[in-house]
Amino acid sequence: MPPAEVMQVMQSPPPPPPYADGPASPAAPASAFDAAASRLLRKFAGQHISVREFTGMLSGRDEPTEPSFSKAPPARAANSARQAYTDEPPATTAALRSVRTASKARVAIDTAGSRYNVVRIAAARLGYEEAGPEQRPHVVWVDTSLSENRAARLPEGAHINHFPGMLSICRKIDSARLLSKMRRQHPAGYAFVPATFLSFEDYSRAKARQRPSPSCPAPWYIVKPDAGCMGKGIRLTASPKPEMFDRAVVQEYIPDPLLIDRCKWDMRVYVLVLSVDPLRIYVYRDGFIRLCTEKYQSPLPSNADNSLIHLTNYAIHKNSRKYKRNAENAPGRETGCKRSFSWLTEHLRKLGHDTDAFWDRISQMCVKSLLAVSDTLKFSYRNTFPDPGNLGTSCFEVLGFDVLVDQGLNPWLLEVNHAPSFSCDSDLDYGIKGALIHEALSLVGAEFEQHERQQQAALRSHERRKEFAARFRVRKDAYESRTCQRFVRAYPASKADVAKEYDEILSSLMRRTLPPQGLLYTARQLAPAPAPAPLPLPARSGYSCNGAANPRAALRSKTPGGPPPDRLDAPPRRVPTAKTRTLTTPPAYGLSVAAGKRRH
Repeated sequence: MPPAEVMQVMQSPPPPPPYADGPASPAAPASAFDAAASRLLRKFAGQHISVREFTGMLSGRDEPTEPSFSKAPPARAANSARQAYTDEPPATTAALRSVRTASKARVAIDTAGSRYNVVRIAAARLGYEEAGPEQRPHVVWVDTSLSENRAARLPEGAHINHFPGMLSICRKIDSARLLSKMRRQHPAGYAFVPATFLSFEDYSRAKARQRPSPSCPAPWYIVKPDAGCMGKGIRLTASPKPEMFDRAVVQEYIPDPLLIDRCKWDMRVYVLVLSVDPLRIYVYRDGFIRLCTEKYQSPLPSNADNSLIHLTNYAIHKNSRKYKRNAENAPGRETGCKRSFSWLTEHLRKLGHDTDAFWDRISQMCVKSLLAVSDTLKFSYRNTFPDPGNLGTSCFEVLGFDVLVDQGLNPWLLEVNHAPSFSCDSDLDYGIKGALIHEALSLVGAEFEQHERQQQAALRSHERRKEFAARFRVRKDAYESRTCQRFVRAYPASKADVAKEYDEILSSLMRRTLPPQGLLYTARQLAPAPAPAPLPLPARSGYSCNGAANPRAALRSKTPGGPPPDRLDAPPRRVPTAKTRTLTTPPAYGLSVAAGKRRH
């Protein structure tokens, strides 16, 4: 792309507002910057491009047409300001000022653990630089969950895009156990959780409580592997068998889904968790709806194996011959199998539905799902980052909620993805995913927190540090309010009635007597307590003999056949007589037989 065209692209206005402010105008073109970056992503699809190379191409500098792709980020030269400090101190004030200006580092991001170029291009748009091998990153973006070893290697003050313990809500078995318990405690608040069974016994008991009705057909069930993704291993059945519950859950099939173009569809809702102590949740205003490529039919034995009818996973339908892509530069006018929330909002309005109430239910469903695991997340975070000076911002995470909508416009939670796919193969993908990651990194505020941590490091008093933490939360809230564009704060809630319902859910969690599932314990907590040393028995007058502490053992030591003085704790050994035949048993048992009878 010529440099003049790129500079014109970068000076283009921002994209139109999201669905909350109304759908995009059909005549409004897509953002020119998004279109330019989308062309770059398509050109270098499947290849690793560093943040530096993306920055060079977007800024119009003379860069090679084909950038040098590498598995690891390139090494960087030593900082000149750092060399000035280590070699020779500055002699004048002007030289010191120039060194301080040069040493003001930009935000460094480590994306070596991510395969998505859209993450690197979003970082380049924010002015971030790729962290070198010898450079401490401020932000770390990886595609896998956060382990204890990786958390231990995280530099101080860095931010990583996963929380420890988040798998408790993302694994099928743990999530079903947790949400089913919350549904029993709050039937109305957690009505979005489908009936899910973890064992064949649970299914049999629920089946026995059902009353057959001629007007209501027999339910179907969908079997989901615990750690499955992209629709792998999912199948439908009318009568679950015991072997189907092996490392899987059996969930009741939603029988009356809302159809679009006579096809079944679901939603991918993006949720940003900025912190868990305190809990702060943001819901993204835009996302995807994914349509099946085959017309919907009620599940029957003849079509139960047709995943193109019943499963909405994009990985299943993208290889279908009937998969239809959207035209370029057509926001809000999609006609393909993947469409935006702007299109969905306008579609529901045409059908006469209350879209504001619908999106409120979606937002509350996401918050309640995370409230169910909030105690586990808080415990795991503080156990992984035990430093009392930690401000609770070392982690953030973008989750993908898969939601099904029935004909009554009621949302049903299908699953929560802790690592949603950020692959881009169309302008619609980049327009949503690119803006999502761009704003998520902006809300993390790595540059803002660098300045705050410098002020915190200057404080030495514990009381002043506590006051600083309270003031930091106020300043961070103001920063998030200024930065938010397409994200909406869902927790803490702004409406009084919704906030009261959330408080009741948290109060029920506080009344639990058992520890939450999925807790992470340190080796010191798991180590057994040392056994107390035995107390010596007091010596009694007239009973102590040969220095023995046990009076009975002391008396036995004087009897024939008794144990020697150094084995006073051994049982006595019976002395055989002429009429006694000793058994071939260890002497400690002292068993003997005389005339065919057992003596004691």
